[in-house]
Amino acid sequence: MRTRFPVGDSVHGRRLLLVGTYTPDSEPPGEGQGIHRVWFDPMTGQLTDGGVAAHTTGPSFLAYRADPPTVYAVNESEKGTVTAWRIDADAGLSELGHAPTGGASPCHVLATDTALTVANYANGVVAQFALADDGAIAHEAARFAHTGSGPVTDRQEGSHAHSAVAVDQHHVLVADLGTDELRVIRGGEQTGTIVLPPGTGPRHAAVAGEYVYVAGELDSRVHVLRWDGDTGTAEYLGSEHATGERAAGVNFPGEILTHGERVYVSNRGADAVSTLAVRDGGARLEHLANTPAGGAWPRNFTVVRGHRDEPDHLVVAAQNGDALAALLVDPRTGVPADTGHRLSVPAPVCVLPVPITRIRRAARP
Repeated sequence: MRTRFPVGDSVHGRRLLLVGTYTPDSEPPGEGQGIHRVWFDPMTGQLTDGGVAAHTTGPSFLAYRADPPTVYAVNESEKGTVTAWRIDADAGLSELGHAPTGGASPCHVLATDTALTVANYANGVVAQFALADDGAIAHEAARFAHTGSGPVTDRQEGSHAHSAVAVDQHHVLVADLGTDELRVIRGGEQTGTIVLPPGTGPRHAAVAGEYVYVAGELDSRVHVLRWDGDTGTAEYLGSEHATGERAAGVNFPGEILTHGERVYVSNRGADAVSTLAVRDGGARLEHLANTPAGGAWPRNFTVVRGHRDEPDHLVVAAQNGDALAALLVDPRTGVPADTGHRLSVPAPVCVLPVPITRIRRAARP
């Protein structure tokens, strides 16, 4: 099935964002319609509705693969699946197929050149899939179950795989919220674990060189590790409060991204995006500021990098605010400020930038 929309002068020069939402048939449910398309003005931060790009169940996390241009979406439901979509020069999506993820509530997908890694929250199973040359999901290559628990008994009664990140060319780290571990996967095997402080609840991680920054959902802290690719292990270096103050139990960090010498974290509860400065070459973080996220319960967000004279922005999905918000990044301090630009989107949970200009150029005869 393919959904096609005309692209006219009204979107000339704007960036394409695809937004994943919760839908009435997802778990948890929401009022989204699937993958929504949004056009972003990189000079002003204005957000324009581009319609629904694909009607699909609970695409709560999206990933992009450049060659060929392919979008992958988890379908967060009791019987989880992951779906592949070809994206063309006029921002239309054509479904390439889907596959079961081996668990319930798949909440994250990582796409590399050759494989997909999907995290199933409910049972902690991680599934890896080989990819065909055309970007389609070829077959399931490996499946990794896990056991364990943590001290926060209502959230850590068992394994809960929450996200995956490629830490180098050979290793993938899986944040397991239920067991306070980063699970290490290499070459189709789970080779070990990296233990975090009890009650961390690792949710998402970001990589900058040899350093890994982990958002602790349950302790409201950002943890710092130094990765060793030769041994497939990491040294724990310490942590910083996500909001600059102790907030475990009332604030729940979500997404974490690195951008230059800054680390950004979305905070559900504080409803803010925190800015942390990278110190000591990456080995330490210092909290700088909290910026209102532009809506309630901010989930995923993305950095939209400016080109030439364009500024950098953050675009934040406020799940419970049913809106996207654009924040302007101060080029001197790296601290974002609210532009006031909003776009109404029901139950947004993920924002994926897609290089539509590059796709158009490649499609020219």
